[in-house]
Amino acid sequence: HCPGIARLLQCLQTDAPTGVMAKGKRGAEQDVSKTKRGRLAQHVEHSDPVAEQCHTVAEALQSATVPPVIKEILVDVIPNALAVRRNERHGYQEQMVQTIGNTLHSVEADIQSKLSEAEKRWQQAETTAEELKREQALAEQAAKATSDLLLEKKAALAQTALKFREAKHGLTEARQAEQAGIQEVNKFAKDIEILALAMNRFEAMKNGTLEPNHAIQEAEHLMNLIEGRLELDATLCAALSNALITPILERSSFTMMVVHQFEDSLRAQIEDLQKQYKTKESSKAALATAVLTAEQVLEIAVGQQMEAAMAFTAENDAHDAKTKLVNDKKKALRDTKPLIRKCASSLAELQVELDNFHQGPLEAFEKLQCRTKEAPEKTVTAAPEGEEAELAQDAELEASKPATSA
Repeated sequence: HCPGIARLLQCLQTDAPTGVMAKGKRGAEQDVSKTKRGRLAQHVEHSDPVAEQCHTVAEALQSATVPPVIKEILVDVIPNALAVRRNERHGYQEQMVQTIGNTLHSVEADIQSKLSEAEKRWQQAETTAEELKREQALAEQAAKATSDLLLEKKAALAQTALKFREAKHGLTEARQAEQAGIQEVNKFAKDIEILALAMNRFEAMKNGTLEPNHAIQEAEHLMNLIEGRLELDATLCAALSNALITPILERSSFTMMVVHQFEDSLRAQIEDLQKQYKTKESSKAALATAVLTAEQVLEIAVGQQMEAAMAFTAENDAHDAKTKLVNDKKKALRDTKPLIRKCASSLAELQVELDNFHQGPLEAFEKLQCRTKEAPEKTVTAAPEGEEAELAQDAELEASKPATSA
């Protein structure tokens, strides 16, 4: 568009009617003193609505998204096109007026576009806030449901804990009954059996190949089995548990010595009891069965308690996750409030900018575009008497000079 506007500007400068774009012959020869004219112009400028409207339009053109040279051209032609009354404009001037109008409307469109985008952002922020409110309500309902279920899992865990304590107590009573109800011979037989079981557990642990958790559990069972049936010195007893759960590759010479010494002691005790049992074997099956049953019940209770604990832990984790989701939705909803305020503020500012543009540059342009009648001259501040006389003399001198070709 630059060459077209430049050609229009050239036409305005060359083909415009005399009195609109070009100076008269007398004006071409000599201007009245600039200093005197400047002082008089200062008095007229502030009271000239056309000049103020031209200035308003020129300022608005600076925000147009066109190259700087186009802005400069449009601003330069305002006095020679837009400021000219509509019925006095020639074709090129009218084209420039239309170009100025189109540029102003493009500025208006840019503001409208920004306003639309701001409104979309504000509506999107409001929509996001409403969605977060709904999501928060759903998350709170889900958290409430998991909370109720968590209470059920907690009650089930407490019930299994009670059963575990009862099973453990039952095992203790069975062992006590066995100890009190059998004769000394039967005690030997029971001790042999339990120590044999201990030896079986020990054989599984001796190689140090069990998993750490399993090894700890087996060591605990082993220590329970030999308790009261195999006397160990204090040093061996204190070191035995750690020695049994230590992987074989990590065992020291002292640890290996403890394991072997325990094995020798256990084997020796079993052999001694077997020697005594050979001549005094008696019935022990019932009491032994009672003990084994109590142990099985305890194991079952332990398994049930572990399952209940795992279920409670899983439900608790689910409840924590849903509670965290509720808190996250609350935080996200709080975070939307500053964004909504910012979007609303931006929207209001752009609306004010658009209103000011309508009431300022566009209104000024429309008045200048349609201006046809010459407005009555406003009263201006009179120039000093001396300057007015000098201007009159200059005008007479200009009139007395012969006209020359431009």
